Amino acid sequence: MGADRNGYCMSHVIRFVRALAASLLFAALGTHAQTFNDVLGIVPPIAPGAYPVGCSNVEQDFSRLMGGDAQAYWEGRGGGGTGYVTDLLVDPAHAFVVNVSMPDDRDLYGDFRNRTLAYANLVCYPTTDTNPYADYALPNGKVVPHMQRGGQPPIFAVARERFPVLLFSHGFGGSPISSDYIEALKLFASHGYVVVAPFHGDSRYVDARISTLDDLLRAILDFQNYTAMQAARPQSLSRALDVVLADPSFAARIDPTRIGGFGASAGGESMLLMRGAKLTVSVGTALKSVIDDTRLKAAVGYVPYFGQPFFPAFGRDSQGLEGIDLPYLAISGGADTTAPAEVTAQGMTLLTGPKQFVVLDGVRHGFDVASSDDIFTWSLTFLGAYVDDDPLARATSARMTKVAGGGDDVLLLDRWQPLPPGTGEALSVEYYNASLDHYFMTADANEVSILDAGIAIPGWQRTGYTYKVYPPESTLGTAACRFLGKPGVGPNTHFFTILANECQDVKNNPLWIFEGLVFRTEGPDAIGACAANRIPVIRMYNNGKGGQANHRYLTSHSEVGVMLGQGWMVEGPVFCTPP
Repeated sequence: MGADRNGYCMSHVIRFVRALAASLLFAALGTHAQTFNDVLGIVPPIAPGAYPVGCSNVEQDFSRLMGGDAQAYWEGRGGGGTGYVTDLLVDPAHAFVVNVSMPDDRDLYGDFRNRTLAYANLVCYPTTDTNPYADYALPNGKVVPHMQRGGQPPIFAVARERFPVLLFSHGFGGSPISSDYIEALKLFASHGYVVVAPFHGDSRYVDARISTLDDLLRAILDFQNYTAMQAARPQSLSRALDVVLADPSFAARIDPTRIGGFGASAGGESMLLMRGAKLTVSVGTALKSVIDDTRLKAAVGYVPYFGQPFFPAFGRDSQGLEGIDLPYLAISGGADTTAPAEVTAQGMTLLTGPKQFVVLDGVRHGFDVASSDDIFTWSLTFLGAYVDDDPLARATSARMTKVAGGGDDVLLLDRWQPLPPGTGEALSVEYYNASLDHYFMTADANEVSILDAGIAIPGWQRTGYTYKVYPPESTLGTAACRFLGKPGVGPNTHFFTILANECQDVKNNPLWIFEGLVFRTEGPDAIGACAANRIPVIRMYNNGKGGQANHRYLTSHSEVGVMLGQGWMVEGPVFCTPP
């Protein structure tokens, strides 16, 4: 009787979710991001990196298998139960195995609270052409390259003193060496990342053999254990980082200030949970934070799991993501019903840090081989920009709208963030006044303080958009003229230009007051293009909306699209800002 009732409820839930998935995608976001006709917006695919790859010890004794295959142990379901990869390791003392203790929190960990579970980790890193360690063949046909054995130390490449770290979190029910995950680890390591990948062993918590949406829904209905599995993942990622940073032979070659993440499916969710996002802990969508490990600087989620429309991972309307400032790139599949892109879209709008939301048209859940160039080019560019703080990668990421060739990748949402201003640089901050429906920007520190305080000049709020300029006393770039509409006669707005003829024309116009040369910046060339290491600033005009002129100066493709949808017009690139 109970089984029949569960089956009846399940069928209704499945039909409901499928109906929602068939609804119009991204209605709230409107059209995809505009490109400004920027020739550098289309980026060539990034090839595998120049470094050979070495990996830590995961040697196994496959004669210990007790039913099932090796992959079942890698995923926490070996021996017909919860057999785990540690049951197979030949030399666990020289493998990265760490005990993870679950906190005393019934909401998050249920029956797993106060329990300690062992987690194995695979670490792959850039090595030398002369690394003598032999490859290790896996029974699934994959290879762990140049694997350490026994007490052999890692052999790092010499091109860089310290390398950035990439935490790698596989999808629900997988492992770092199942499927094609090991190939992704090797690719990231070939680009100079020390890749740290836990074997999450999800099946030790809940049945994680997921191949269809129906399987996922059945796992969700095992709610308490499913929640414990989700909460345990960021804990294991944080402890994996602890153990690698504590290993002297690795710590000497790792940059602990440059730690990023890449997560597939549930792994994309895990990255956000690691940085303070609140997890759904009840059917009523109550929320709770798991941890906030601020060592994680930026992350990428490929087909990231933000939940289902009827049961979001981060609470009702994804409110558990509000205020999360982790730089995050989400790459969703347009035909994905397991991690629906429309749910991801809602969550991405709430993130307050740098972000990009890319949809691969027609792609379902799982790794799409035809889109591999798209997936890794978007990912490596974003990680280079926000983990390695590479200025060129930061500029490329900000301008990027598409990867040449491959599948059909569409940028739907973006906001970049400049590097901290260096000597001789200042930050231009944008504000919005809702009562006036006007935008204003300033790089003057006194004006910023006054507007932020909201007392002397109330009503102005930061929009979150900033870009760099040079101070007016600099010798770099060209001086920017600032004008204010003459009170009672001219428009109630400010206007900026670095064009000498435009500046003079506005000076000659009795409707405007010249306020001075307020900053300096570089401008585009004769065809409106900026250098590869600069980001175009697009001037937009409101077409006199509300009876008053107003301009915006934007670097966000998607925000330009939003303003076009509101009747604004693009006047073109007017500045070229440093990353």
